[in-house]
Amino acid sequence: MWASGIDALQLPPALERGYGLVMKPLILLDINGVLNPKVQPEDSSDAPNPHLSDLKAALVLRLATKGRIAWVSTSADDFVDSLEQQLELEPKPLRVPITPEPDDEDQQTPKLGSVVRWLAKMEAEGDTDWDGIVWIDDALGQDVHDWAHQYHHPVLLEKPEPEDGLTEAHVVAVQVFINGEDRNPAP
Repeated sequence: MWASGIDALQLPPALERGYGLVMKPLILLDINGVLNPKVQPEDSSDAPNPHLSDLKAALVLRLATKGRIAWVSTSADDFVDSLEQQLELEPKPLRVPITPEPDDEDQQTPKLGSVVRWLAKMEAEGDTDWDGIVWIDDALGQDVHDWAHQYHHPVLLEKPEPEDGLTEAHVVAVQVFINGEDRNPAP
């Protein structure tokens, strides 16, 4: 029967949104100044033992239902590993390597060059399943806003106050962004 062929048809994300489905963004998430984990001593190891408040953990878990998390942090790998163990996110978050290059020195936002290079690499390798970007970081300069306006997918930038970090309002902003009816998909 011809209907079985239609069942296998997958529309590009931009077309799916046109039919009422929501965006599936990549969520670039900083740690310090956004999640603000407290480091607690651990008797059995010299490794750091970061602990998220129940509220921050719940907010991250909600974000993970809205898109794929990718850590954009200068925190050490064992620190991030400990957070991942606490959160038990599935799928496991991606990690954007923060590797500054000489051309990055003049950037207002130190992570921008690393993020741009990583996104380009992921796209070139065909390792993308997102159709938008959410970047939540306490250090987003005008250069990131300029980049966002030129990027080929919709971008939402959320800049929490470092003292407060991620809040309910940021998660709501992400939900509004992915449900947005007035967004024009990039060509």
